[in-house]
Amino acid sequence: MGNLDFDQILAEWSKVYLVGDYADWKIEIDDNINKDHAAIALFLDNKTAKASGESTDYYEGFKKASLQVLDLLEILIAEEPEQKIIKITSKESTRVRDQKLAKEIWG
Repeated sequence: MGNLDFDQILAEWSKVYLVGDYADWKIEIDDNINKDHAAIALFLDNKTAKASGESTDYYEGFKKASLQVLDLLEILIAEEPEQKIIKITSKESTRVRDQKLAKEIWG
């Protein structure tokens, strides 16, 4: 993978998301998140927002693909409205969760 310019990707994402009602919100990235993975998450989130102006099928397909990549990277983007924070945090992928469940069921 080439070098990702995290600051540039964050700036582009902020122009789309940290405006209007979200202008005073902050983004917080957990320390255990790889910075390149956070850049990919922000890039996909930004591109998904831009895809929303396309046809419904295109948008839904892009959104699904983006969520699958984030799941593979074990990343979740979540809002915490009380603190006005958009947080990038880790989560267990469905692949890992399914493997654990299968092991519990079938040993």
